[in-house]
Amino acid sequence: MSYEHPTHDELVRETLLRMMEDMSEDYWCAGWLNDLEYSLWTAVITGNVDFGWGMQERELTRLKHLHEMAGGWWIWADNEENRRFVSTEEWLKIYAEKMAKAPEINIS
Repeated sequence: MSYEHPTHDELVRETLLRMMEDMSEDYWCAGWLNDLEYSLWTAVITGNVDFGWGMQERELTRLKHLHEMAGGWWIWADNEENRRFVSTEEWLKIYAEKMAKAPEINIS
């Protein structure tokens, strides 16, 4: 990302990343909670706020809108030991594979 002249898409993606990190820190006291991307996504698609410490429905709505604007989702890439932005199409495949292997992440 160019910090001198970021594009709209870069700003939206960065805002989504910061919101995910902030929610992890605010609700679980972790910079990036293990499986954060899956937990937040499940909350976004189910509307379930019954986890974390006081998560608000409006935060999930904002997260969903940022995802839609960004056209993707942030994941923790174990092999890279960092976060990586993936398209919605790629994310949905990753999410489906994870849920098939570890459905307990589903918080609904």
